[in-house]
Amino acid sequence: MKAVILAGGKGIDLFPLTQTRPKPMITLLGKPILEYLIKELKEVGLTEILIVTGYKGDQIRNYFKKGKDLGVSIQYADQGAEEGIVAAILAAEEFTSDESSFLLLFGDIVSEKGLIQRALNAFENTQSDMTMTLTLQGDTGDFGIVEIDPMGMVKKAGIKKAELSSRSKYVDAGCFIIKTEIFEEIRNGASLGQAINNRIDKGDKVVAAIWEKEWIDVGKPWNIIEANKLLLSKVKETRIANDVIIGANVELKNSVIIESGTEICAGAVLNGPLYIGPNSYIGNNVLVRDHCSIGEGAIVGFGSEVKNSILFEGAKIFGLCYVGDSVIGKNTILSSGVITVNTETPRKEIEMNVGDKSLPTGLTKLGAIIGDCCEIGVNCLIFPGRKIASKSVVSPGTSVKSDIKDQS
Repeated sequence: MKAVILAGGKGIDLFPLTQTRPKPMITLLGKPILEYLIKELKEVGLTEILIVTGYKGDQIRNYFKKGKDLGVSIQYADQGAEEGIVAAILAAEEFTSDESSFLLLFGDIVSEKGLIQRALNAFENTQSDMTMTLTLQGDTGDFGIVEIDPMGMVKKAGIKKAELSSRSKYVDAGCFIIKTEIFEEIRNGASLGQAINNRIDKGDKVVAAIWEKEWIDVGKPWNIIEANKLLLSKVKETRIANDVIIGANVELKNSVIIESGTEICAGAVLNGPLYIGPNSYIGNNVLVRDHCSIGEGAIVGFGSEVKNSILFEGAKIFGLCYVGDSVIGKNTILSSGVITVNTETPRKEIEMNVGDKSLPTGLTKLGAIIGDCCEIGVNCLIFPGRKIASKSVVSPGTSVKSDIKDQS
């Protein structure tokens, strides 16, 4: 069976991080989200892969090439100017033309291992025509809701939350096994959910593969922090490269991964689980704790604290900063004394502007989301849940109370 990964969306809701990269190329623990999916496909024996690209697709093609380094064979298709899942699926038609079924995977999901194998097992064990992986969500939000019968067969897919007649809390988990007849339905104007429903009406059996373990759709900025925490929670052993320099009185607690060429200076405390990428620098008396992922070539300066955050490649956090529950973009500089405030006063759920709406995040701790190549001046204060566009320059002493949407 061949596999198709959809990786062409713009990821507008992930501004500012998708200003400069496609959503599946967001890096967690030193690897793009897409790489985790490709590796799991290989582990279950699916090595013929098509990646459907669109927005900034050259980054995906240049990084993965033909897949040789990962032990798979990767081809590419461009969904062109058309956006959305329908256009992306149609771009895979030629690749799957010699198959009766194929595995379809969304390129922006992070889960515990086993999701793809669960779909394959359900398909093979029930001899169904198609498979949908489903996961329970307390708030179904913008997800496509799916109704199933007592035997675990899909009755209806793609139900919107507004359809109050449905009480189901199951949503599709972004992994399907699809009959190639689906292309005919989609060419006739059906969405993916409608196409599946049409096949059910024509007598196809669609089995639900229920996924009960952790699963995250990386659709909103705070989901990146959640996905990073999920991946780090599976790190159970410490691994430190042989050439890492560790100074005097450095404390290492819990599981820590430190890659080659990194220097950890005297007095630093690293409280895992955490990941520090190659050629990074952790200064004197720095505290790094609770699910941090620090990218290649990053710097954390004297006396700073970084907690439950992601620093992309080349990020520089100078002395006496606090970075909590935040994402700091590639090559962004936080000058000395910058504070990302991560709680409201009085304590309450933090909201974040996504598109033209202010959305609840479900979190009482959430810091800043800062794009690539920004320069934040000394002693700046960034309020909870604020976003700063890529290439922004923030003057020293500024209190960032509102999102910075353009270069400033």
